[in-house]
Amino acid sequence: MFGICNLNTIPVRKEKSSKSELTTQLIYGEIYKVLKKDKKWYQIEIIDDNYKGWINYSQFFEISKDTFDNILNTKPILLQEISKEIETLDGKMLISIGAKISSTNALNHNLNKPYNKKQTTITLTAMKYLNTPYLWGGKTHNGIDCSGFSQMVFKLNGINILRDANQQANQGKEIDFSLIKEGDLAFFGEKKVTHVGIVLKNKKIIHAFGKVRIDLLKENGILNIETNKISHKLIKTARYY
Repeated sequence: MFGICNLNTIPVRKEKSSKSELTTQLIYGEIYKVLKKDKKWYQIEIIDDNYKGWINYSQFFEISKDTFDNILNTKPILLQEISKEIETLDGKMLISIGAKISSTNALNHNLNKPYNKKQTTITLTAMKYLNTPYLWGGKTHNGIDCSGFSQMVFKLNGINILRDANQQANQGKEIDFSLIKEGDLAFFGEKKVTHVGIVLKNKKIIHAFGKVRIDLLKENGILNIETNKISHKLIKTARYY
């Protein structure tokens, strides 16, 4: 079976329970495979990053194999605006930045106004999320975690990376701290990678910690501009373009 996210977002959980940990979110227009059905829960694999988790049956929207393949083989167009209103068969609905608007036809949805894609950069995209509250498992402007932030910003700039910080750290080309530049990723933790941020100009970093915020990047980690203390220990930096 194959499905598509026909809502703004759908929670994807670690276990088949509404009380279970939120591990990620499906974004409007994303497609997935159903791996297993268990009563009112479907275990899925998200196609864009191969992430697995459970969604409730009430939020499952089935598509045919032909529709799935058509979306899979169509160059994706992602919403670059913070939000946009679309028309569904049931009325109006807001979708968020990162939504795959190239899937609207498959869902019989319509954009109310023409969509004009403007050129963007990793930094300009990242700044759109500034002050977004931190949410474990989140991937939207309403709430986002550190690796969801880096994944979505890169995705909006045509670069696909995996979902979790430790997975992202194993991608890209490791760069010496003295050679880092705007758009690189920096990874943090103690014995293993647990946090990620996007490098800005002048050795600054934008990352999701409490909220999406800008701090200073030092060779030993992130210097919090409010506490003047190192909040995260630097492990490595990497480039993906």
